[in-house]
Amino acid sequence: MFKKLIFIFILNFLIEISKSTTLPGLFNVIGPFTIGEREETFDSLESYGGIFSIPIGDNTTYPSEFGHNGVVGWRQFNSSIPGQLEIDWSDTIDWSFYDTPFGWEIYLWYAYAVGDFQSTEGSNYIVNCNSARTFYIQTLSSVPGTPSVIKEFTGDFYSYGNGQNIVSLEAGQNYRFYVKMISSTRDNLSPLGKFACQLTPVPIYQVITLIETESLVPDIVGTILASPYGSITVINSGNSDLFGISVVLANSSLSLFNLNISNSANGNGTFNILVGQRLSMSFEIEIKSDSTQLECPMFLELNLVGNSTIILNNINIPFNCSSFESPYLFTFLDFDNTVQYAMAIPPINTCGNSSELCNIMLATHGANVVAADPSWTSVLPRQNNLWVLAPTGRTPWGYDWGSSSRLNVFNAIDALVTQLPGVPLSQKSLYKTDGTKIIFIGHSMGGMGCWSLLSRQGDLALGGACASGFSKLELYLLYDTAPGFAYIDQTLKGILMSSIEENNVDLISSNLVGLPLMARYGENDTVVNPYHSRRIVRMVSEQSQNETAVMISEEPNANHWFNGILNDSFMQNFYNILASNNQYLPDIPKTITISTLNPASSGSRANILILQQKQPFRISKIKLTQVYEKSQLVWIIETSNVRRFAITQTPIRQQFPVELIIDGSSFNNNFFYPDYHFENTKDNTNKKYWTLSNDNSTWIENERNPLTNGPIRQIFEKNFKIIYGTIGQGSATAQLKQGSVYINNFWNNYGRGSAPIFSDVDYIPIYSNEVCSENQNLILLGSSYQNLFTEKLIERADVSFNIDNSFTLDKSYEFSTPGSGITFIIPNSCGKGLVLVVAGIDSVGFENALHSLPKRSGEVSPDFLIVGPEYRGKGYGGILSAGYWSNNFTLSPQSFYTSTI
Repeated sequence: MFKKLIFIFILNFLIEISKSTTLPGLFNVIGPFTIGEREETFDSLESYGGIFSIPIGDNTTYPSEFGHNGVVGWRQFNSSIPGQLEIDWSDTIDWSFYDTPFGWEIYLWYAYAVGDFQSTEGSNYIVNCNSARTFYIQTLSSVPGTPSVIKEFTGDFYSYGNGQNIVSLEAGQNYRFYVKMISSTRDNLSPLGKFACQLTPVPIYQVITLIETESLVPDIVGTILASPYGSITVINSGNSDLFGISVVLANSSLSLFNLNISNSANGNGTFNILVGQRLSMSFEIEIKSDSTQLECPMFLELNLVGNSTIILNNINIPFNCSSFESPYLFTFLDFDNTVQYAMAIPPINTCGNSSELCNIMLATHGANVVAADPSWTSVLPRQNNLWVLAPTGRTPWGYDWGSSSRLNVFNAIDALVTQLPGVPLSQKSLYKTDGTKIIFIGHSMGGMGCWSLLSRQGDLALGGACASGFSKLELYLLYDTAPGFAYIDQTLKGILMSSIEENNVDLISSNLVGLPLMARYGENDTVVNPYHSRRIVRMVSEQSQNETAVMISEEPNANHWFNGILNDSFMQNFYNILASNNQYLPDIPKTITISTLNPASSGSRANILILQQKQPFRISKIKLTQVYEKSQLVWIIETSNVRRFAITQTPIRQQFPVELIIDGSSFNNNFFYPDYHFENTKDNTNKKYWTLSNDNSTWIENERNPLTNGPIRQIFEKNFKIIYGTIGQGSATAQLKQGSVYINNFWNNYGRGSAPIFSDVDYIPIYSNEVCSENQNLILLGSSYQNLFTEKLIERADVSFNIDNSFTLDKSYEFSTPGSGITFIIPNSCGKGLVLVVAGIDSVGFENALHSLPKRSGEVSPDFLIVGPEYRGKGYGGILSAGYWSNNFTLSPQSFYTSTI
């Protein structure tokens, strides 16, 4: 009888499986075509009608540098697992032949895999594609001439587990599935391209779905919570927007914890979630006063409630348990009010009562490394007098330790210093920490992060040891093979590349002079060639005029990683030397040049802080020479492309000047930031006239400053809201609304971010009660004739819209070609935050503008970008205009490009 029941169960299971909708396993593939590093938008097939119009699987061939006789055609692949495919093209392409002259960047390619499937049951489905950036589902019409519906989705390119999308399929309907395959050279170290897609039906009663990989709670350290913050991420998997959703404790957790929601966008502890939107829901938890300690194993159990009804229950999040002597995870509120985590390793000794307090060793991980993984934390040795802090950079790939990753680092430091997570209340005084004295270390991508952080925040550095790193992404994988660049001249290319130059350690390597540094790498490193570390060593040594300015540790016969690379006795001796010289930071050299490409991302060096450039996004330099006159220290300062700078009182120096001579003008050194700064009042000339200014409000409100410096990427470096317009036609409103979900979801996928979304009408009462501050940015979707807030806030822009949604720059340059779109930033009303506007002349133009937004590090986007109808096909070659605003946010002839065609 038992065997018969088992047989019936298995039979029923197989029947259900056979009825379920599955993605195709048979794919027609066209490609490969060349693509550049971080080139999101380029598609050669657009020149021949586009992937949705050309015949699928026929004998037509298309030009490609990778093809025999210069062309490629369709090939068919049959996968044993539906929705999955893996290709490296080695049977048709001799990659070594291309590798010799070009290097790894030639491994970058894209192709389309196309397959058909039928939905066996009508339902909402969760669809996700790992290792794919973009995919599409097309409804195939059985009626000739009837237009089909094509829906675009963002894939989970790095396979984080948070790339879920919602699609509604009809029973019996035929669909076509397109995956734009793009190889990931840095991930696979080869030309391999692959994807793995899944289609999962959503139960009809389930309006919201938990994304299990994204649940986050702090470790239990001993018997206490390391920190009070947690979060869960969900997706609205129903057919209607959800409003007023709250997170509550389930009965099993009520006796142990209190839960509080303090930072919801609605202001009342609840959340709104649009259809298809992924949203991170943050909360605070604390142990109840009558619960003296926690015991492991333990779970936090939550429910989601809407309209007083539980809409998702039994969300069980396990706590990891650790001892105080071991690495543990603590959570904190990051710059955008989302909950992120970092790993902490406490000092061996109780250093908080010393005059120097405890200091910090900051460890930045390599690409695709999970900060909490023991394979990473186990190579970070516990130290005397130092906390070891291992931040995430938001995700395993992050933003190459720039932008949002850089901010994540310093928010983790602030959380460690102010909260001392994991330390019992009675012992916090024993571990008090000075977050302004840091030893920077890192490996691979983290080695690049190590160099980058040191070059931007030199006044926080006791020194650094950067292993197997590189100075900039565009040297690690050259950008020049990008086919879109072939269509533009060097003027436009320069403007575009300037938007990522702030991450170029080469250009600001002068800031590294005077810091105790080590470059460590394997002699035979085939992942990050030793050339990169040696290049940085050479540049710092040249600018130090000291051939031994940087210690070199080149491990014979070693590759990218070797035992002890960060923790052998040689490294520990170096750490000990840095940690022992912690009464003061390293002395300022007799001569040093302070450099920046973007004051928004650079801290002070040698107590000099550049606040504003004369020409934005061109290198700014201050050369400092220290001399003694009448036994008193004097700083001779020479400036280049600097309009405002200040002297900081911290870090405290053993010697500080009594006089400043700035480009020949003398000042007493009694005026410090933020109360005072120096302003060069001569514009449009190479003459310099410096004055002392105590204005710290008017210029901030009216001019470009570190809080509003741009470029467009800076919009994602604060808490931001997305506001879509509703005053246009209904179809336009629907597109703008879907565009807001698109932005939120790629921000969630690549950066573990989450943005509240409002219609312009719904945001009016919220905006009226908000105080303009430096803590928030806005993204506005739609022109001033589509979005009430674009109309309200655009008065500070050098852009105007017409009733047909065409637009004009500087009242002089008109753009009215169908398929054109614009993205641009302007300051908010108080000059302390940014507003990003995304708009299009028509639906195609809006989509083009939307897809020009930078999603990852290394993607170019200046202060404004205007793209035309050829943008989808030619990428950079489809850009009509680009540039940087002047310091008054007007069109700058020196930083502006436009095309007349």
